[in-house]
Amino acid sequence: MKDQNTSLSALNAVLDQIVRDWISIVNLDVEFCFAYDDDDPNPYTSAISGYQADAYNFADFGSCVVGDEGPIAVTSWPNLGGKTAIISTSIRVNFPEPLMRIFKHHVSQELFEHPFEYVAFDCKIDLPDVERYSIMMYLSGAVRNIQLDAYSETVLRKNASALMVALEPYALWFEFAAHLADDLEDANKRALLIKHLRVICAYLDCSGDLSFAKLTTLCGVAGSLQPAASLIQKKMPELVV
Repeated sequence: MKDQNTSLSALNAVLDQIVRDWISIVNLDVEFCFAYDDDDPNPYTSAISGYQADAYNFADFGSCVVGDEGPIAVTSWPNLGGKTAIISTSIRVNFPEPLMRIFKHHVSQELFEHPFEYVAFDCKIDLPDVERYSIMMYLSGAVRNIQLDAYSETVLRKNASALMVALEPYALWFEFAAHLADDLEDANKRALLIKHLRVICAYLDCSGDLSFAKLTTLCGVAGSLQPAASLIQKKMPELVV
């Protein structure tokens, strides 16, 4: 059990980074619309009683649902003015298909027989200004304390070590792609980055071997994943569409 707990802690650390990198790559924004106890609410004076969260991100590389049932703790700052909030909630991430296949392969079905369609995490989200009816947040810098929720932890605990090994090649490319994505403001360039990363993930899914160090050096010079995608196109052109 101790070994499983150690592996689970390590897995949570790996997944925390993967989730953060994925959020950066797909430019995940979340709009929080607040509910109030008052019939005629004023965002400056009314108490927030709940919220609705809608997530938006670039298509074709997974999706995310932010839970809207978690508690929200509001703090007033009378000396500085304004209010901030912390939401304790869950996020359900449907990773790109190659990664979801890895998760499904490592799920233990001994206790549950439900289909594993997404990976669920508990987390906290910091909201810097809630004196308004709604706020749009870029989730990358706002989310923290990301860890598997009770169900995902239960079904992945047994194979946590093997899952980390299987995810490692993808995690490396996610981290590098997130670094490239941080400098992208052009939507077309981000869409191209995602297209190239899909090709890389598909190639890894086919047990393809890529020299990460060599290719990321070339990609760093190019400022894109084009060198890696071009190499894959030569090896397996059917993956590049």
